[in-house]
Amino acid sequence: MDFPLAFANGLTALYGFPCDAIITENTVNSLTDDADERGYLMSKMFPSMIVGGFVTVTITSVIFAGYFARLLGGGGIIF
Repeated sequence: MDFPLAFANGLTALYGFPCDAIITENTVNSLTDDADERGYLMSKMFPSMIVGGFVTVTITSVIFAGYFARLLGGGGIIF
């Protein structure tokens, strides 16, 4: 993976899904007007950005759920 794409994937921690999908689509659309080139760029960028966004949202949700569970008095593991 190239550094710019890895850096963009790291930034998904700031905005998560679905913002990463919108930003990726807007970036690709601003880079080219050619449909073939747009398809190539989307095939290279979109999958990794979507996975990064989902992972970020999932990790954040688990952290917040654990925090709020402790606030509500549940100190143990929640099933």
